[in-house]
Amino acid sequence: MAAKKKCLYIALYPSGVVGNEESRYHWAFLIGPKAEKGVDVPSVRYHVKNNPISGWTYEEKSVSDVRSTNTLLVRIVIAKVENEQRLINPLRNLPVNSDSNWRCRSWVGQALVEIAKDGECVKAEDMLKPKPTYDLLEGKETVP
Repeated sequence: MAAKKKCLYIALYPSGVVGNEESRYHWAFLIGPKAEKGVDVPSVRYHVKNNPISGWTYEEKSVSDVRSTNTLLVRIVIAKVENEQRLINPLRNLPVNSDSNWRCRSWVGQALVEIAKDGECVKAEDMLKPKPTYDLLEGKETVP
């Protein structure tokens, strides 16, 4: 049986930080199935989090439903996953900075550079095609 196709998302969550626009959101990656059928659509979140005691640490966490994780604000599909293990390895091996000015979005940015360097773990050529738009006024998706 062929493996189910997966997508790579950037996900934003509220960070809990107030009064600092640069730290307003927590950034993470989600890897989940392209076809989102069923009650729950399992996925995995890859991110770094800042613990007041231990500082920044990398975390992989299973998510029961990629469509509605706790506090998820938005997720944006950025690529099709071609080789999941090849994609995950650089995420696991990226250094986590102890600098107090370093942020989770810095880690996401560094990860994107590593993913682009690899060139084989994701496929993004469809990104050049016209994108559908969801019209909130009409309550439907439109395709340009």
